[in-house]
Amino acid sequence: MNLASPCVGNCTMDATTGFCLGCARTTEEIAGWGLADAATRGAIWDVLPARLERLGVTCRRLDWTTDQVRTFVRSTLEGARGTWVAGVLGGVGEFCAAPGKAIEVEEDGDNIIARTEGARLRFLIDDAVRALTFEAPDIPPERARIVLAVKRERGRPPVADGIAALGPDRNAIDSVDRRCALYDLGLGRKEARFCVRVAPGPAHEAMDRALGIAFPACMGTIGHALLAESPARVIETPLGRVEVLAPIPAPGGQSPVGPHTHLLPDLLSSGRATPVGMDMPRAYLPGAIFYPRS
Repeated sequence: MNLASPCVGNCTMDATTGFCLGCARTTEEIAGWGLADAATRGAIWDVLPARLERLGVTCRRLDWTTDQVRTFVRSTLEGARGTWVAGVLGGVGEFCAAPGKAIEVEEDGDNIIARTEGARLRFLIDDAVRALTFEAPDIPPERARIVLAVKRERGRPPVADGIAALGPDRNAIDSVDRRCALYDLGLGRKEARFCVRVAPGPAHEAMDRALGIAFPACMGTIGHALLAESPARVIETPLGRVEVLAPIPAPGGQSPVGPHTHLLPDLLSSGRATPVGMDMPRAYLPGAIFYPRS
């Protein structure tokens, strides 16, 4: 098998050990990787976990090819093995199956598309996507948190610092939704944007009145209408999108068991893209995190 490169984009050599602080390879291993045979590459991958532990590095790239990443994503969805979370800390959409509900999965070129009651998902899995983990080496991938990271050069959603009208949601996963209007809530984050998709009515009118107002100040204008209509929330990252159609719980209420969103000003104010202990290498942007079912 043609194993993927261990590089995570943090190409700085440690003067004490001679290992790269990103991937834990030596200069010679990095230079020779392109011509190395499968056995040599496998032997290098085998020694990297111990080296990373010695360096105190928690982020590891998995040795998965693009096809293996795609297979992993599909298997987690078809088997309802956990939850895919897209967004930034405090502003996320969670895609999973509610108890007793199935997930339908299809592929369209490099895209994986999934549907379940209350949510839709579409991820573009191409050569710019990397599988990373922050777990200990002895934890198997099926029990690990897996981050799908995307090379920065592939691009990211535009950044808005206030509510912005994006026009019809032409990228909606289901064609029936493509005439509805999409509004960016203006979180001002480069890693993801949090949007709502509305049909004509009070919520649409409220969003227009709040154009340019930043979150969370906008909630005084739009909050009541959004709670009343519970429109689709659309979270876009460099990897793709998660659309949550499940009802928005009332203030103080519990999120439903199954697909849901979180929009929490206190956590958003941290400015973090990922949870503590899951800091990304600068070469990548987070696409989505998989959390295995307990």
